[in-house]
Amino acid sequence: SGKSKGQFYTPAEVSRVIAQVIGIGEAQTTAQTTVYDPTCGSGSLLLKVADEAAANVTVYGQEKDAATSGLARMNMILHGNATARIAQGNTLTSPRFLEGNEALKTFDYVVANPPFSDKAWMTGLDPGFDVHERFSAFGVPPAKQGDYAYLLHIVRSLRSTGKGACILPH
Repeated sequence: SGKSKGQFYTPAEVSRVIAQVIGIGEAQTTAQTTVYDPTCGSGSLLLKVADEAAANVTVYGQEKDAATSGLARMNMILHGNATARIAQGNTLTSPRFLEGNEALKTFDYVVANPPFSDKAWMTGLDPGFDVHERFSAFGVPPAKQGDYAYLLHIVRSLRSTGKGACILPH
């Protein structure tokens, strides 16, 4: 489903493994614990990670496709996460979760299954002038390496004590 748009569903088994890798099930979570998926699709990965937490956590997600972001909001409501914040828009060119005007909001946990080999990741973005400083520490990813761009966004979105897991192609 969604493959014609370049969207791929994250299987439940993979989502459970990701939740276990980040250790959210053993962590002392509270409602102030934050979980973010910058490429959330329909929200299935976020839901699995939130379900693994010992307490209700605060969920954030962003999805590029308008219809799919609406589906993610609906899934959050249907699965008991009505307060989840799901934003629509391109995470790399226009991240929606910010502290103040420019700094990226940071999270306790970041998980993602970003679009593989996104060759158009720079469209609408001047990576040499990234106000969010995602590419300053490790350099600007090559034009055809969108996977690396998403990974750098994830790293920049983690709190200093945060944990993340991301599905990337070999």
